[in-house]
Amino acid sequence: MTTGYSIFAETMADLTYPEVEAAVDRGAYVLLPTGVIEQHGPHLPLGTDAYGAYQLCRLVKAELERRGVETLIAPPVFWGINQVCASFAGTFRTRPETAVALHTDILDSLATDGFERIFVINHQGDIAHNQMLLDVVRRQHEKGHTGVVLVEPDFIADRLGDAAQPPVLGAFAMQPLFEGLELTGELGVHAEEIESALMMRWFPEIVDYDAMERLKPTGLGREDLTEWRKGGEHARRVTPQGFFGAPSPKDPFLWKFHQRMARAMADVVIDASRTPGG
Repeated sequence: MTTGYSIFAETMADLTYPEVEAAVDRGAYVLLPTGVIEQHGPHLPLGTDAYGAYQLCRLVKAELERRGVETLIAPPVFWGINQVCASFAGTFRTRPETAVALHTDILDSLATDGFERIFVINHQGDIAHNQMLLDVVRRQHEKGHTGVVLVEPDFIADRLGDAAQPPVLGAFAMQPLFEGLELTGELGVHAEEIESALMMRWFPEIVDYDAMERLKPTGLGREDLTEWRKGGEHARRVTPQGFFGAPSPKDPFLWKFHQRMARAMADVVIDASRTPGG
């Protein structure tokens, strides 16, 4: 299916090496979008997390440049960890050691080129993926690349525990971003109204609206979430259609949540950059 979208548009992939060298000399920051390719129900594409990370980086870049900070976006990384959805077709099952090696090589490459401020922008909530990113960034600091920072919402930082602290991780508060926006009230964590809102706003041609219209909210609770997070066949039993929550946004302006998230991420970037060595 031809969509007209390029996930390389506005990224370093479109630059020449002299342009990259010049950006290094000017002190440009780099945003690294990272996600996975995995099922997102019958209504959203497999690449939802990759598109989400990429779009967040575009919004963060725009916000930083409004504040006078030159920013580049690295080509998105698709190959993270997705053990929760591993039993569904279309989910690329990357081994943890592969994901670690790939992210390490990418960050090493950027640091070797001379970039001193590199921010990992993630759009994948699988705790194994989040832990992998935290470990990779921590090892960057151990190698002296202390300008590398993982940016995550506070609830992910809480799940990661005491190791998820500055300067390795920069956290922002998630709940205030929903102020004034209307949610369905459904517990949702995957291929639900928030992800649907993002894809409908910025990548509408690759949303299956007919499928979305037929889908009903899952009506699941916290115990179901605990079981779902075990992954594999556990997740498949809890969410046989692959999504967890309400697939259709109630609020047509719910996509504003992502704009607010980008501003919060930009705040993290600015705050981290004010810290010597962080």
